[in-house]
Amino acid sequence: MAVFAHPDDESVCAGTLAKAAEAGHDVWLVCATRGEEGEIVDPAIEAERFPKGAARGKLREGELRAACAALAIHPPIFLDHDDSGFPIEVGLNNPKAFMNQDPAMLERQLLDLFAEHRPDVVITFDPHGMYGHIDHLTIHRAATRAFWSAGGVMQPAPRVLYYPVWTIEQVRQAIASRPGSTTTVRLVPEIEGVSEDSVAVVVDVRDQAAKKLESMVAHSSQFGPRERVVANVDSNPFRRDTELFAVGGLRGRFQGGRVNDLFVGL
Repeated sequence: MAVFAHPDDESVCAGTLAKAAEAGHDVWLVCATRGEEGEIVDPAIEAERFPKGAARGKLREGELRAACAALAIHPPIFLDHDDSGFPIEVGLNNPKAFMNQDPAMLERQLLDLFAEHRPDVVITFDPHGMYGHIDHLTIHRAATRAFWSAGGVMQPAPRVLYYPVWTIEQVRQAIASRPGSTTTVRLVPEIEGVSEDSVAVVVDVRDQAAKKLESMVAHSSQFGPRERVVANVDSNPFRRDTELFAVGGLRGRFQGGRVNDLFVGL
């Protein structure tokens, strides 16, 4: 079960989700919001037709459903919170924003989903939210809390909690490949990146590249037209070929050394 904040967040591990589904695992994607405050970057989409709020959320919900279909995973599960937006003042002025919700309530929402679907593996953002968006940090805290409390309220409980990560060098490459990007300009390699010895799992997703690409193309409001998506993926081969994970939580013993499968030992 992958637990993220916005439609398109799953792109950081889309190849891994597709690979798990191909191996016969039930793969569920939980999305806290519908990305109602996201900007539209595809010139083919008339932004005024989808104003921020419910209309934009409906657009992005459709994109996420298409992305899940491209990955051959289950349709998304929404927690039905409002996107906090950016900058942070947007969320501060909206009591329904995800960032303003009670942490215990968010934890309970996820625990209920854990109990219903019984995942062995949970994936969510790392403690930095990859690039610090407040909703990424909020879902990280909620999913991490739920993972640890699950052992006291259900058996079997999820076995491993994983965080998709970039190494320090990969963050440097991302910054160099997209100079001036509103996302990469905020990145500090030594903070948002992890050291090589923090990487526990390296998943080879080259065979899932086509599915991953189609899932990203589905999010055209956020990633732009197909040719732009292809160019961005090709400029970051580490994002195309492999996906890296650190262990955020564990029940039992983790196999020593770096492995290539999230389900090793389960």
